[in-house]
Amino acid sequence: MTVPEASAAWEVEQVAGELRETYLAVAAATVLLERTSAGCVHPAIRQARRCGDDALDLAAEAQRQLTDGLRRLHTEAGQPSIGDLIEVLDTARDQLSAAAERAGRLPERITTARRQLVEAGQPTPATETVSEQWSRAAEQLDLTSESLTAAVAALATYTDGLSGPTT
Repeated sequence: MTVPEASAAWEVEQVAGELRETYLAVAAATVLLERTSAGCVHPAIRQARRCGDDALDLAAEAQRQLTDGLRRLHTEAGQPSIGDLIEVLDTARDQLSAAAERAGRLPERITTARRQLVEAGQPTPATETVSEQWSRAAEQLDLTSESLTAAVAALATYTDGLSGPTT
């Protein structure tokens, strides 16, 4: 792959990453909208839900097109060198490590919010249910962080094996 092609591919890979983040934000917003407007038949709310769903479908198709284009460029360029492979895997490892750290900080924040909810006043069935849900969410995020940390370790082991012994 020539330098301009590699530069273009790198830019599209960055866009694809931002698109994934945007997709997740839109997905979260549409779930929130769906939950808070369940049963609402107001035309503006229905349109907002439809538009959110359409945006997700369109973003998924754009992601597919970008990924397919990148795959074609990489296939045409041939097999990457071991150094190129290690560089890509190291980048993935760094991103997974950052995600593990971020996810690892979230349970404490959820636990603090849960404690505030519980201590806010007389417990109701809703606050008890929410408290339990938040507790489970914190547990799931602990597991998420552990899983990501394991992925980071596995990638480190693999790339160390690819690069050979260091002296």
